[in-house]
Amino acid sequence: MRHSTTASLCLALLLATSALALGQEVLRIGAEDDWYPYTAYRDGKIQGMSVDIVEAAFAASGIPIELVPYPYSRCMQMTQEGRLAACFNTAPDQRVDEAFLIPQEPLFSDDILLWARRSDAPQASSPQSLAGRKVAVTIGYEYGARLDNDPQVIRVPVRRDLSGFLMLQHERVDFVAAYRGTAQALFREKPELQGQFVPLEILDSPTLYLSFSRKLPGADTVMTRFEQGIRKLRKDGRYQAILDRWQHAPAKCHPLDYTSPAGKIRNPRPTPCTTTIGRSHHGL
Repeated sequence: MRHSTTASLCLALLLATSALALGQEVLRIGAEDDWYPYTAYRDGKIQGMSVDIVEAAFAASGIPIELVPYPYSRCMQMTQEGRLAACFNTAPDQRVDEAFLIPQEPLFSDDILLWARRSDAPQASSPQSLAGRKVAVTIGYEYGARLDNDPQVIRVPVRRDLSGFLMLQHERVDFVAAYRGTAQALFREKPELQGQFVPLEILDSPTLYLSFSRKLPGADTVMTRFEQGIRKLRKDGRYQAILDRWQHAPAKCHPLDYTSPAGKIRNPRPTPCTTTIGRSHHGL
């Protein structure tokens, strides 16, 4: 492990030195540190599906980068201030669109689910009344209009999804809002949580993006080259290979068309999928 870490550090230093020699600035990009399997700092390195996508896209565009791990809210704050060139993973809303530059090319999509204790789940799922109910949400995350724009919801901020599910387990909150992929990964890693929770409905099916700082010199050019890199990955099959390696299925409600023509205008705020009447929550 020590030899591997040392070699990795030497390689990173060599790449950075080479980039500087060529007159290219190494972009410091924030990666949220606790959102596995998408982005997390584990075993001394930043890893995850969106990490692989971001690194491959910038490599394809010829732009050297350095990934640095931060909690998501801190990552976005530093990007807005111009202390980082970009941050991921972001589900854009109007506030985000105004504060950051968001590329047309997304990283991936997933469903945000409303989770409940299995013992409390109704037999037939329908949109839940969230007025006056406590919902655990991760600090800094966006969850879509269904949850974010309802002032009657009692939002209980937590540092990470695990904290939210532990609070739900001990009946300190009524629900947890969490992405399908991250929840499933958490349940696999924490046997004590397996079989205790069920998804009641899909709150939203967002697409996730890399957010660029508006204070980054040449931000438009850098973002365009990143978009070109993503398109190269999709065209030659490397993008799909990354999804397959991480066993990721796009959002079930609003799946991304990964074969769509380059430059297709994104919809940062698709209509949430909250109509679950007549569907069992086990079928989500």
